[in-house]
Amino acid sequence: MRSNLTNSYHDPLSRKDHKLVADYVHRTAGIQLPETKMPLVEGRLRKRQRQTGYESLHEYINVVLNSEEGNEERLHLLDAITTNKTDFYREPDHFQTLKNHIVNTLEPLRQQGWKQPLRIWSAGCSSGEEPYTLAIEMMELCRELPGFSFTINATDISNSCLIKARKAIYPHNRIEPVPILLRKSYLLRSKDRTKNLVCMGPQLRDKVNFGVFNLLTDTYDFKPRFDIIFCRNVMIYFSNDDRGQIIRRFCHSLVPGGLLFIGHSETIADTSNIFKQVVPTVYRKTGT
Repeated sequence: MRSNLTNSYHDPLSRKDHKLVADYVHRTAGIQLPETKMPLVEGRLRKRQRQTGYESLHEYINVVLNSEEGNEERLHLLDAITTNKTDFYREPDHFQTLKNHIVNTLEPLRQQGWKQPLRIWSAGCSSGEEPYTLAIEMMELCRELPGFSFTINATDISNSCLIKARKAIYPHNRIEPVPILLRKSYLLRSKDRTKNLVCMGPQLRDKVNFGVFNLLTDTYDFKPRFDIIFCRNVMIYFSNDDRGQIIRRFCHSLVPGGLLFIGHSETIADTSNIFKQVVPTVYRKTGT
């Protein structure tokens, strides 16, 4: 039963309740939450406990995961656990590598023009900073390369993140990594300056298609296939077996010679038969 008490939020997360949450998240999203992640799990679920009015963290977890009453809240629990930090221009060398690949490798192959848009997938896009950064960089290339065009598919398992991404509105301090000249070209300040908010311009929003996608359980039936996949700082949460499965599916989703970008804290092992490293954390598909 829910309580209106506000001073009962100090029950620590038990190992039993952590295991209950970890098992649910792994079954649903494939994400591993070992006991070393207990502080993270407790911190994020404590916020949901407060918002939903349950007297204790144990009560919140027990009701949400063990009763029909918690069916609707399970999605919010999953959102709270799986939401990852992201930034504009995070790991900025990746964007330079991508532009070099387009200009030096792809453009010479298209001497008769770009007949098809470059297709990019931002997998695990969180609240949208990565795909909008990609859109800015690709818009700049449109100015340089005759006939160049692109599309960006951005997916995440978190509905709450996708809602933020589609709104495309961020606090001003979030866009500090974006160079000033690019801000002037592609971003819009709020008319109400007291709100200190910035919106992605329509030319960026029109280029990014957002959707829900579970990297472990959904079907990778994208047609046509992608030229570029960004999946950064996401696979560290999966088991080795699940990570290998996802990488093989990424390979299937790429055109021959397509690039896969992963996070600087990540590695992909035993993929020499399907991927060749271009630079650290960037891999080129070698097969068909």
